[in-house]
This record gives sequence, C-alpha cells and structure tokens, in this order.
Amino acid sequence: MVIATPSTSEIAGLETEADIQLAIRSAEAADRILAKEDFLLFLDYVYILEPAQRLAGITGGKTLFQKWSYLMELAEALLSHRLINLLKARQMGFSWMLASYVIWLLTFHEGSKILIISKGQVDSQALLRKAKFIYKNLPESWQKDIEKDSGSEFSLKGSESEILALPSTEDAGRGFTASVVFQDEVDFHPEIEANMLAIKPTIDGGGQLIMGSTVNKKNNRSTFKNLYRGAPTNGWHKMFWSWRERPSRDDKWYARVKNEAKDLPAAMELGIDLYMEQEYPESEQQALKPANSLSAFDLENLERMKVYTMPEPKRTIDGLINIYREFEWGRAYAAGTDPSDGVGQDYSVTVVIDRDTGFIVADIIGNRIQPPEFTALSLILMDEYHKPRWAIESNNTAGGIVTTRASMAGYKKFFKSTTQGGIRKIGWHTNKNSRAAVWSDLIEATDAGRVTIPNLEGLTQFQYVMKHPDNDYKPEAQKGEHDDYPMAIGLALQAATQSNRAYGGDEKTGHGRSGKRTNKRSARTSHHRSF
Repeated sequence: MVIATPSTSEIAGLETEADIQLAIRSAEAADRILAKEDFLLFLDYVYILEPAQRLAGITGGKTLFQKWSYLMELAEALLSHRLINLLKARQMGFSWMLASYVIWLLTFHEGSKILIISKGQVDSQALLRKAKFIYKNLPESWQKDIEKDSGSEFSLKGSESEILALPSTEDAGRGFTASVVFQDEVDFHPEIEANMLAIKPTIDGGGQLIMGSTVNKKNNRSTFKNLYRGAPTNGWHKMFWSWRERPSRDDKWYARVKNEAKDLPAAMELGIDLYMEQEYPESEQQALKPANSLSAFDLENLERMKVYTMPEPKRTIDGLINIYREFEWGRAYAAGTDPSDGVGQDYSVTVVIDRDTGFIVADIIGNRIQPPEFTALSLILMDEYHKPRWAIESNNTAGGIVTTRASMAGYKKFFKSTTQGGIRKIGWHTNKNSRAAVWSDLIEATDAGRVTIPNLEGLTQFQYVMKHPDNDYKPEAQKGEHDDYPMAIGLALQAATQSNRAYGGDEKTGHGRSGKRTNKRSARTSHHRSF
C-alpha cells in the first residue's frame, strides 16, 4: 500500500472527486520530498509488470512491488555497500529491485550515471525496459520530460543523469564514467574478464558495482564465483537467495518445476538434478559445488588426493626442479613433457612418475621458462632418474625445440610415435585420436587411484578439466584455466606403457637388461597398480 494515499475516512470527508485527487497529489508531493532520501519509501510507489498466468489464477499486469523480506535485505545493502555479489535462484525479483534502484537514482540524484550490462543485447534491453516501465508509472508529479528513450539509453530533460544498457562485450562500458554498474546473470557473461577491466576505473573511483547471477555449472571457477568465495575479505558484500525464500514456493512447487523441466534441452544436457542445482539452488554450498557430472575426473578422488600434497618439495634444483622422492635403484620411471612458449600463458611442465606406484616423484612447472632453458632443466631432471623413457608433446614450436635440443644433447630413450607412413618419430604427436587416448588413459588411471600428485598447483589443474557439452564432451580446461600438468602426466603414462612394451615389462632403471646390477626384491611398495 502506498503510504501517502489518504485514508478512507479522510476521503469520506471530501465532497468532490476533484478534492480527492487534490488530496492524493498533495500526499504524493509530500512523499516526493521524503522519497528522495528514503529508497524504502520510494518502493511504495513502484509498479512492476507481472506476466499473467491464467491456469495458476494469477492475473498479472501492472502491480505494486512486493516488499518481501529478502528483497528488503538487498535494498538495505544497496544503500550501504559499494561492491555487492548476489548468488541466487531464478525468478526472485532481483532485476525489478535493481530497476527500482536505478530509477530512484535517475529521478532524485542529479548526475547519476548508471550502466546496465547483461549477457546479451536482448537481456540488457529487457532490463532497461523494466526500468522505464517503473519510471513511467511513478506519480506524474514526480516525472520530468524524457530526453532519450531508445533500446539502450534513457535520460531526462534538464538532468545530468542517464541510464546506458549494453551487452557484455570486451569494451562494454569503456569510456563511460559510471556512478553505478549493474551486471545481471554475470556468471554467463562471455567477456567478463575483459569487461571488468573496462569498468575498473569506475570501481577504483568509488563507483558502486552490483553483480547478480544464477550459477553456470559449466564453469566451476568463474570470475563471479571467485569474487563470491573471496568475500568479505576481498571487499565484496555477498548475499545468497535460495529458491525457498520467495513466498508461495514449497516442496510441491519445486517438484512440479523439476518435472516440467526434465525434457528441456538445458536439463537434458546437464542432467535434471544438476540443472535444478544451477537454476534453483537451495543452499550456497549446492550452488557453488563443482559439477561432478561434467568434471573429467572424479572430484571426490581429487579431494582425497590432497592429503598426499606437500607444502614444499624434498629438495629443488636451480629453483625450478622439484624433487619429491629421490631416485631409487630397482624402481622403474617414465617421464612426460608438455612444453609451451614460456610467455606467461600456457605452462611448460615435465613430470617423472614412478611406474610401480604412480607417484609423481619430480616435476618442473612454470609459464615463463623459455624452451631452451626448459630443455636444459628437463635434461637435468632426466639425469636425476637415470634417463627414463620420455614422452614429449612435439606438435608446436616449443615441442620441436625441446625434442631437437634434447636429441642433440645425446638423449636416446624417447617415446616415439608412428606416422601414417609407418615412420617412427621422436615425440608424442597430438591429433584428435591420440589426444583422446591420452585423456582416456589418464582419467582411468587417476580415478582408479593409480596416480598420486604431491604438487598442489598441479593437482588443482585436474579440478578444472571439464567434459564440455559445447565440444562433444571432450576433456579440456575451463576458460582461463590450464591442463598442461595433467597432460604431462598423461604423456608420462604413455611413455610407461611404451617402456613396458619395449622391454617386456621389466625396464628397471639401474638393473636388469640395461643395468649394471640386479636386485631381486620387488619394487612394489604401494597399493598402486603398476603401469
């Protein structure tokens, strides 16, 4: 109820319709003065547009904004926090609340520059339409003449305030000095990282940034989620809205929505349970938990593996080679390398694996190691473990440099690939089929507990290798993440397999066919199965 409207008894005492309208306008004028400083009072004058739902008995149309308790918590946060991150279920009234807030600023706070960014042009324009609907249904005495009214702009004559609505692009908001930036469904923005850089001057200058979104279960480690997890120590105020918070929603409602959604393309792609966790989470934990059904690896197994991680290696060589377990006579080793250009993007990784236990005994990892230096370091590591069979990914320029330099240095025990012409060539040559084989063998071995990774940084990369629905569910790192460490281990497993084939399963470093002595004791010291 609009609190400024005269009461029934007051109206009854008035003689004419003109007197009634005059009393209403007088109350509106009085409240206009108060509403400038009181956003909660302003909300009493906000009308929204609800869709009609005949079968549910909802007439829809123009209706007063409902001041539900969770919405009022957001209203209070808007007035007291500069950086807000809201994780929510669908259809909670968030966009109407934010539309109300930006219209309050536009109407009463001269010089407000408001930027609305959503995942696409259609979405951003839809948000702007809500804001314009609210403005055009305020009391006429509160309104000014409209200067700009397009799909992307809205401003008032005689005012320095304006609203700009843009899709999330690399340059969205660049050059626009905003007092408030509102980002809706930000977990689905295609260019969020670049977009954040574009609006950073606004934030740095004291502007307000408000993010709200359902979660994207295809991306476990998004900018939106990282900011949410880091709150409040990172300066952000976080909020969570369960689907249960909206009045009229109960278990019966949830069951009906779930049943009706099961045949939707998105639900069939993700699975209905994961779809509901994405669209209608009941808890913060449910919303943020990784999508195990889309992870290439068993996430619970990766979590258990963290008990084997080491805060520091047993020793290092040249500050870049990490030794977790020393070389032992009688044990068999294999090595894998995934090289990069060393320019701060992809990582250069070399790992040595104990073929009997699956333990990563040593590694090199860095994204700024140039190929010549990386080759030299890898050769030192190979010497530490008495030259195990070594698989090097050799498709790119960096891989060519590593294989050539290592060969020129006299290394002999390379993994060799067979070309279509039957020629044996040094290195692992990645194509569609060979990449699939690496990932298949690696996933099977890791999920079965036959690989142990002491390097937490390397293990973390496993957590963000996903089966992407948009790419035929092929394993690959999420956007912004890396899979170089898993790939290096996968190549080491291929090298171990080739060693077994070439040496009858008995290529024991330091003894046997290639060694100077023999040792009859079993090298098996772990529950792990030998590769």
